[in-house]
Amino acid sequence: MNNGDIISRETVALNRAMAAIVTKMYSREVVDDTVVEKIAYASDGLKVMGYTARPKEPGRYPVLIWNRGGTGDRGALDELRAHLMLASTAVWGFVVLATQYRGNMGGEGAEEWGCTDVNDSLNLLPVAEKTASADISRIGIEGASRGGMSTYCALKQEHRFRCAIVHAGISDLFELRERDGRLATFLEKRLAHLSLEEQQRELAERSAVYFAERLPKHAPILLLHGTKDEVVPMSQSEAMARELARVGIEHELVRLEGGGHHAHKDGSYRDMDIHRRRWLEKHLS
Repeated sequence: MNNGDIISRETVALNRAMAAIVTKMYSREVVDDTVVEKIAYASDGLKVMGYTARPKEPGRYPVLIWNRGGTGDRGALDELRAHLMLASTAVWGFVVLATQYRGNMGGEGAEEWGCTDVNDSLNLLPVAEKTASADISRIGIEGASRGGMSTYCALKQEHRFRCAIVHAGISDLFELRERDGRLATFLEKRLAHLSLEEQQRELAERSAVYFAERLPKHAPILLLHGTKDEVVPMSQSEAMARELARVGIEHELVRLEGGGHHAHKDGSYRDMDIHRRRWLEKHLS
């Protein structure tokens, strides 16, 4: 199998209760005017699960690679979340592709939290190339929380992206590890097989504040962060903004007043989407 080969594809439809949730939070058009598919695709020889969303109206649309947060099946996409997080953007006129990362939701392999599983995000690019409605000359990338870390790592490796958006993104695992004992334990278990020197190197390779100079200069980055985020503190985006300024990368930091870590739970997604749509239309449309 080649990277990006589609192994299976299934159009998903919401039941009445789920459709009512999407309609209430967004609009009926998100349900009626988009096509959402659950896919399995090839990534480094593995079967990896994901979702795609696109406008129902035929055409050629800019592409957005979307990186989910969480770990394992926690934070994974399902039919409802795919509509809330992907179709709600697709309805603006975008083809949106998202990975579950290897080893999750029935996929093969094991995620490495910012290492080889970043390839699962990048291997959505050949999926886009095989998608008739995707205009691969206009590609952006976005991620939230852990997906923000994945987004920075993807930008470091692939310079085809014309812009990026990071919401509540992890940019410094060293700083976050000091604040969060659960994360410290999680990382300790993940990296236990490595020497201390190797662990430090691996954390730095996942922490964008240490590799900002390796990010593409041509891809502006929108940073969004809730002021009341108690999971990934605002300091992570503030530190990243300083590094982007230092290396001369166009960026914008938006503080979402009163917003927490989960925008769909606290309602801050409404303000966030105003900025997201403006950014995507400016740089991709």
